[in-house]
Amino acid sequence: MKWLREVYELFVDDPLLALLALVALAIALVLAKVGAQAIAGLAIFLVVAGSLWYSVRRD
Repeated sequence: MKWLREVYELFVDDPLLALLALVALAIALVLAKVGAQAIAGLAIFLVVAGSLWYSVRRD
């Protein structure tokens, strides 16, 4: 569970990362409402993974 705590601390310590996660959820919500559930899941994955990568590279 140590890795889960480290990921949580990334979001808490980085407000931009938390904002990008909310943007990912908003994009996924719109895609799911349109009927593209698989693409919505992919969008969440790509945006959150990209946000984490950017946050780690920036430090």
